[in-house]
Amino acid sequence: MKKDKRTLLVVEDDKGLQSQLRWAFEDFEVEIAGDRTEAVNQFRRIQPGVVLLDLGLPPDPGGVTEGLATLRELLSLAAETKVIIVTGDDDRANAVKAIAMGAYDFHQKPADPELLALLVDRAQQLYEL
Repeated sequence: MKKDKRTLLVVEDDKGLQSQLRWAFEDFEVEIAGDRTEAVNQFRRIQPGVVLLDLGLPPDPGGVTEGLATLRELLSLAAETKVIIVTGDDDRANAVKAIAMGAYDFHQKPADPELLALLVDRAQQLYEL
């Protein structure tokens, strides 16, 4: 049975950005996770087609080790999932590294809701093929 609303998992530890992203995706059922453990649990529960993933997650919000480990774990559970990396302006090299690891695309902060919505819609369409 097909769901009426598509599901999007947002993995972001910033509460303000969590709210902004939830609001930006009215056509999606948006689930939020603030760290890797919560992300994996939510991922297993909702099985989203698309994930927005911040690389700077606790306990290392200034680094990328948790974000990259989360990416690796999510893709090991469902390689067909489209993961879009959301990263800071000065972190393009790590976003490219994440794409080499299997991420679908990346978007630099500050988040542009219109552009991010286009990326998520395109990723969802590809996931549904």
